[in-house]
Amino acid sequence: MPKSASHTVAQEPQSRRIVGFSLSPDMATDVKLEAARRDLSLRKLFEEMWWDYRAKHPKQGQ
Repeated sequence: MPKSASHTVAQEPQSRRIVGFSLSPDMATDVKLEAARRDLSLRKLFEEMWWDYRAKHPKQGQ
């Protein structure tokens, strides 16, 4: 999935916050396999999924 310029991460350090959640063992395995298949970290895979979700579900009122 090509990344648009709006998804490019700046080279300077950004503040981050840990967001924790758990998945079923089967889903966790699937997610890890998909990240490995795409040669992405779990964080980068989640970011791609979030941008895709946001593109399909824009915030109301914007």
